[in-house]
Amino acid sequence: MMRSCMIATALVAWHGPGGSQELVRHALGEFQYVAATHGVLIAAPHGTSDVNTAPIATDAARLAGAGYVVTSRFFVDKVRLNVNRPTEGAFLPCAQEARTERAKSVYDAYTGILEKAAGGNPLRLYVEVHGNSNPKTEQNIEVATVGFTAAEVRAVKDGYAAILARVRDSARDYPELALLIEPADRITYTAGCTKKIGAFTLAPRGVHFEFPRTARDRNTIAASAVLVAEIVRLLDKP
Repeated sequence: MMRSCMIATALVAWHGPGGSQELVRHALGEFQYVAATHGVLIAAPHGTSDVNTAPIATDAARLAGAGYVVTSRFFVDKVRLNVNRPTEGAFLPCAQEARTERAKSVYDAYTGILEKAAGGNPLRLYVEVHGNSNPKTEQNIEVATVGFTAAEVRAVKDGYAAILARVRDSARDYPELALLIEPADRITYTAGCTKKIGAFTLAPRGVHFEFPRTARDRNTIAASAVLVAEIVRLLDKP
């Protein structure tokens, strides 16, 4: 069950083209969200450190008809609070991430935001958008998953070439990236800690995208949003 405990200093609401948007200010950062209507949320929980993941998530949500949650800041003395799990510290094995009171406070706030963003409906699919600068994965989009069958994943892999072709037709600068997706492929970024103790425990199905830097610059972020939306549609089929 999602926890609604939250520390916030202000709540600002306005109406935009994507629906009713909310900005929640926490003592250590901000959350922005638009509520889902069909149980699907696309999130950028590291919206500051994973550069340009926030616009990818918000644009993908608009295209897919989903809700979204994005964050900004959540750093203390250059240490990242992980937001989507009750730990802090980046680039560490799960067992080495520090479980602190401030990290728990931020995670509790985040789960409360997810509950609000679910719009009073069961959250059936939770999606995260992340980015990395790892030279070993710079030619790949990696996708970790929760709750999907091998057949469902195979359908995404089978459809990916056509999705990428459409994306590259609309954005000539878009890199020709391979798709690696669990459980069909071995990947580097498995989201293991978030699956074990974090936000991927809150929905029966989850998807974690990892984009290289070349798919997150100003010329490619819109195309990456299209790619996320199309893959989400494939995975969210009844």
